[in-house]
Amino acid sequence: MPKGFHMQVLLGVVLASLVAGCTARQKAMLTPTSQPQPPPPAYVAGTVAEYARLTGGGELPVQGYGLVIGLGNNGSGEVPPNLRQYFTQYLTKRKLLPRQSDARELTIQRILSDPDTAVVEVRGTIPAGAAPGKRFDVSVSSLPQTQTRSLDGGVLLPTELFFSVLGPTTAKRSKALAEAEGPLFVNPFLDPNVPSDSAKLRQGRIIGGAEVKEGRNYRLQLRQSDYQMCNLLRNRINERFGGGEQIASASNPAIIGLKVPRSYSDDHEGFLRLMMHLPINQSGSALESKAMAIASAMTSGADHEELALVWEAIGRQVVPTVKRFYSSPNQLCAFYAARTGARLGDAGGTEVLIRFAKMDGSPLQLQAIEELGKGRSSAAAIAALQPLVDNDNDLVRIAAYEALLRQGDSGKVARITLKDQFNLDIVASKSHPIVYASQTTEPKLVLFGKDMEVQRPVFYNAPDDLVTVHGDKAGRITVVRKIQQTGGYSEPLTVDPSVRSLVTALGTLPEVTTIRKPAGLGLTYGQVVSVLYRMCKEGDIRAEFRLQQLPDVQRIYQDTVTVGRPDTPGS
Repeated sequence: MPKGFHMQVLLGVVLASLVAGCTARQKAMLTPTSQPQPPPPAYVAGTVAEYARLTGGGELPVQGYGLVIGLGNNGSGEVPPNLRQYFTQYLTKRKLLPRQSDARELTIQRILSDPDTAVVEVRGTIPAGAAPGKRFDVSVSSLPQTQTRSLDGGVLLPTELFFSVLGPTTAKRSKALAEAEGPLFVNPFLDPNVPSDSAKLRQGRIIGGAEVKEGRNYRLQLRQSDYQMCNLLRNRINERFGGGEQIASASNPAIIGLKVPRSYSDDHEGFLRLMMHLPINQSGSALESKAMAIASAMTSGADHEELALVWEAIGRQVVPTVKRFYSSPNQLCAFYAARTGARLGDAGGTEVLIRFAKMDGSPLQLQAIEELGKGRSSAAAIAALQPLVDNDNDLVRIAAYEALLRQGDSGKVARITLKDQFNLDIVASKSHPIVYASQTTEPKLVLFGKDMEVQRPVFYNAPDDLVTVHGDKAGRITVVRKIQQTGGYSEPLTVDPSVRSLVTALGTLPEVTTIRKPAGLGLTYGQVVSVLYRMCKEGDIRAEFRLQQLPDVQRIYQDTVTVGRPDTPGS
């Protein structure tokens, strides 16, 4: 919603509170001059958002303190005094310490003083509309007063996250809202031998490493208390989204409690966004007029995402109206009409999205590809997406791969899961080879080109001797890693020269096999990404290296109606 609209609402609330405590003369002085109010924008007018604001369910910052292990001699034995008691309780709670108090105290001192360990601060943001079980990324930082040198290769022990800007030993804090753990992803482009990179090695992220533990309470707060409007909103929401279930309940003339419908159990935010765009008047003629007004607004300017959500919120009865715009000369209008139709089950809308997905150079191509991946399983969508993994544009190829993965296509995408580490996807592509690495949501490496090989002869040595890869021109390749904790080296592993075999050897945990050989070298995901990046750069792997762009931080609407596209790439 435009800022002017909200500022006038806020100004009215502030003035009302001031006037209540003033004399008559002061009231007269504070009374604003009567000015005509600007109409709300088309995507707000007549919808739930015009009469109520959503409270609860927005983004929520969380933080906590944890322990990272597996750092070799790069950790630090320094622990701020105010955190020692906290970690004693923390490790006891996790059953990592003996029950006897004397032994427990001895153990905690050994753990915290070990240079293999570092005390860190963990921060993250619970996503808008997140349900229990939802995973999100967290950042991890060494405490500034410690001498930790690097978090690379470390693993965060389970850490509770609280809604609090205070330290964990402070008495007043929330219950734990989320929990984080897992291997750290440190910038794979850093070189420990370059002084300017040293400070950055003290920071990292855990991709999808936190899980929401506490459910959120959602509710609508009416902008003006009104029994009649409260009942109208409640009934309209139940009629559109309830499916016979009571998902909206009015406890007083100003508050409506909300439950997420079962059909949106995996997409709380999607439900909240649609609900806020829901038109109040449900008569057939009123809804058709609203749909046409949205089309008119869409052809004249911006806010296409918001306008399309009003179409979608109306429901399947809007399909005959939006179908008129599938062939609109206005490309944005045609795209969003097709997206609405496809989301509401119209095959014609999917056909238009396929046309946009094949339109090289169109600013809507990537959005169309992504939308085809989000839709219900469709043979037509899969058939259209498969050739796009051979496109000349790398972004198009990556978007098509992601969409095919969501559609469950095993013809073009084969997945290898490295237990408790990351996923390795092989895309059958005929175009130039790409090594693609994710850095948000879930750790995964993607090889575009199923027969990608390591060039031979090869001799690659990672910074700090972490990994050595060597092999002659004709034979297999041998891989060795340095053991951080001891300074020694692992037993060599010999594998065939495919990049798939190399990644598997690097990332598989070093469990002893039946032939008494380690199954893998147990590098973290970030360390494997670093090896592949440098081998591509040095020509040992003849492929373009691509790192996933991080999305912009998104915020669910509070006094605004929406937040913009959820897939906008960051810088």
